[in-house]
Amino acid sequence: MRKFSLRIVFMMISGAHLLLSGCGDALPPNAPATGSSSRLSEVLGAGNTEGYAMALQPRTFSFPEDHGQHPEYRNEWWYVTGNLDGAGGERFGFELTIFRFSLAPTVQQESGAERSAWASNQLFIGHFAITDADAGRFHVAQRFARGGALRLAGVESAPPKVWLEDWSLKAPAEEVANGAWRLEAREHDVELSLSLSPLKAPVLNGIDGLSQKSSEAGNASYYYSIPRLQTAGTLRIDGDTHEVSGLAWLDREWGSGALSVQQEGWDWFALQLSDGSDLMYYRMRRTDGREDRHSAGTWIPVRGEAVHLSQDDVRIDVRDHWDSPQGGRYPVAWTITVPRLELEVEVDPVLDAQELDTSVRYWEGAVDVDGVRAGSAIDGRGYVELTGYARD
Repeated sequence: MRKFSLRIVFMMISGAHLLLSGCGDALPPNAPATGSSSRLSEVLGAGNTEGYAMALQPRTFSFPEDHGQHPEYRNEWWYVTGNLDGAGGERFGFELTIFRFSLAPTVQQESGAERSAWASNQLFIGHFAITDADAGRFHVAQRFARGGALRLAGVESAPPKVWLEDWSLKAPAEEVANGAWRLEAREHDVELSLSLSPLKAPVLNGIDGLSQKSSEAGNASYYYSIPRLQTAGTLRIDGDTHEVSGLAWLDREWGSGALSVQQEGWDWFALQLSDGSDLMYYRMRRTDGREDRHSAGTWIPVRGEAVHLSQDDVRIDVRDHWDSPQGGRYPVAWTITVPRLELEVEVDPVLDAQELDTSVRYWEGAVDVDGVRAGSAIDGRGYVELTGYARD
């Protein structure tokens, strides 16, 4: 989203304080002096793209190769969200995100000097969150690690694997052809272990996978989703272990561009509907409060080609808000109308308080869906991400 990509812009801001405090051996050329208070345009200034490849035109995607990294681009992420049911009827949501963040196009080394095992021009940032609906609790963890010889974090392509310490998303070698994944994450009293099997093939978002975020050339990303993965495994939380199952959504995006100075945040929706179709839409917000014309999305039918959606296709009306105790007011209930799909649904959070109080605060959480499509009742579940609403 999250513009080279909305999400990665957000994470670059999240990492700014850490970079300046000496995590990396190299710093971005125009690194900001502060983290959460910096404007997106300052973090992703145009000068920061020099030496990186840019997303300028559609490309040919290849799987499973594109599940791996694209180091010639400045940023990319592996982003998994999902809704889970316990064997006893418990309700959970989860998010695991790992970002690869390039500090410089190349690592500069002194001639003849031996390179330190700590040296790396790659920073990895991760977020792990669990929504425990029955207990009314939201668990959040954040990690930073550099890539390089120490293998604290990194990416492998054959078979695909991305990890940050003991958080990982990988395709087991014997299941690469089936598109299956394994997800592992643990932090204190929370541990998640899942197997994910795709029910649909990867879907290209934007125009043939090129997702344009603003009118400036290069302010775009390559973006695909695996919108429906059958998911099963275990969740240990507060000393109890639950057998869980449900549906997950995987987003992949990479690029080197920036947000426009007129853009300040976004609302991202990923909805899995009971008729077997899926809807993704990101509404980008301008500094003057209006919706940006580069807002866009994708509708994925049960069978057949995905349908690109523009700003003109989707209407979103906010029905309720939640006030963060940390400052800021988030929309937390919506009516989404897509006339060309004969679709109108209400989207409501499982919990209002699903704010990640990390380096930069944002809201991302599990939601329920209820409405009508083509005159027939429809429901579903999904995830929503909201950035740019937090206030100090």
